[in-house]
Amino acid sequence: MMGLWQALAGLGLFLFGMKQLETALKLLAGPHFNRWIVTSTNQPLRSVSTGILATAMVQSSSLVGLITLAFVGAGIMPLVNGIGVVIGSNLGTTFTGWLVATLGFKVDMGVMVYPLLGLGGLGYGLLKNKSQAVALAVLGLALLLLGLGLMKDSASVLSGQLSLGALQGYPLIVYLLFGLVITAIIQSSSVMMMLALSALYADLLTLPAAAALVIGADLGTTSTVMLGGIQGATAKRRLALAHVIFNLVVDVLAFVSIHWILMVIAYLQISDPLLGLVAFHSFFNLTGLLLFIPFIGTFSDWLEQVVKTKTHPHSVAYIDAVPASVTDAAMQALALEVNRLIALVLFFNMRLLGIKNNTITTEDLPVDFRQHSTLEFYTHLKGLEGEIISYAMAVQRMSQPETSKANKNYVLGHQIDHYMQAIRAAIYAAKSVKDIHENILEFDQSTEKSIQQLYATIMKSTVRDYQFLIKMMAADCEILPDELDELKVHANNARREIRAFIHQQMIHLKVDATKLSTLLNVNKETYNSKSALIKALRAIGSQQHKR
Repeated sequence: MMGLWQALAGLGLFLFGMKQLETALKLLAGPHFNRWIVTSTNQPLRSVSTGILATAMVQSSSLVGLITLAFVGAGIMPLVNGIGVVIGSNLGTTFTGWLVATLGFKVDMGVMVYPLLGLGGLGYGLLKNKSQAVALAVLGLALLLLGLGLMKDSASVLSGQLSLGALQGYPLIVYLLFGLVITAIIQSSSVMMMLALSALYADLLTLPAAAALVIGADLGTTSTVMLGGIQGATAKRRLALAHVIFNLVVDVLAFVSIHWILMVIAYLQISDPLLGLVAFHSFFNLTGLLLFIPFIGTFSDWLEQVVKTKTHPHSVAYIDAVPASVTDAAMQALALEVNRLIALVLFFNMRLLGIKNNTITTEDLPVDFRQHSTLEFYTHLKGLEGEIISYAMAVQRMSQPETSKANKNYVLGHQIDHYMQAIRAAIYAAKSVKDIHENILEFDQSTEKSIQQLYATIMKSTVRDYQFLIKMMAADCEILPDELDELKVHANNARREIRAFIHQQMIHLKVDATKLSTLLNVNKETYNSKSALIKALRAIGSQQHKR
């Protein structure tokens, strides 16, 4: 019984140590690691290499996969590059197996563990900031090795207590399914590899059975990316599906060829079963990688055809695809979402004002103008406002320690403040037009020539300004402060001229005073709306050069 508890204690320490090591490496890498992933994936071979190196560095294919999902979902990384990273991470995760097989079962743990525990524990308790993260990495490594040592010792005890005859009758598919299920539960193929190595070390498993366990673990590790990509942006679902398909194809090929691959390893004169198992793991992942690399582009195109974009009538388009904790990607997604909100407000206002423009596309619109009332559309915009603001606050709250230094935290807060100004201004612009919608309908249907002329004068200036705003919102157009200033001056001059003319009409009482008063209000609110949109564009334009 003691051997079983020792095994469980070792497993717990190993898993806890791995989590701490992963956390520490993530803190140390921070935004620089994320930027490196993005900038190092501009072609298939580079994206695969980045996936291998990134996973070897942070010791977690799940972490690399989730970060890649965030970047692909935010539109920062193309799908084809994301596929390269996640399939490369499969090979990168085999590094853990080599480390455990060459050191974990060959070196006396006490010699390494106690100095690491002492240095890591003291450093984590006494140091701060990045130095504390380094200490956490040392402590995590120590706990990982300590857990491995307990597992190794318990395996020798358990080997004398368990009957191998009870396992020998099971086919290899049972071992594969066991590895798949357990890995999906604990979310770590490295832990399953460690368990397989420990059992192999204690003669509890044959090499083919251990190999089947590892294949199952390789397939089970896709659960993390699959859960991360099942909801949200279409690009995320495509990448998650790519990860599952790649692993499924490679693992099926590995399973049906399991004895042949082991014969190749034996031919290479790898007699140590521990090294043979990790060599098997690396061999089938490398083979799968080489088979897929030439077809990554075609694979990506096929996924775009198979996984269609879903229309979400009342949801955001970008920020739901990116965890707020991945600061760089989150800020990119926030910028895209704010731009989209401003574009929606432009469409909303133009619809209410009756302004038509053939250059406008409605592909990204979350609502159909013909099916939603003014109030429904405005309610939708208010809902988006709340979601974006909540996300922006979460980004600021969960920003990486690397960005929480005084100067960098100020920059991040300053950027978020500009986006908040843009959001509030855009919603105010929509409210201004919504409030005069009934008046606009009334003047559109008016048969009084003088009223029609005055209203046409207001609309002529409004149409001209909105056409300019549309050009400013074009994806390939830089928002220039001088042009916004010029637009505001033009809009303000037009408002004053129209107001003065209406006042003149009031003095001579040539038109009904109530209608003239309403026209004054329409003139004021259309200007207020344009002014608010200019403010929103100015706020996002100030961030263009900082991204």
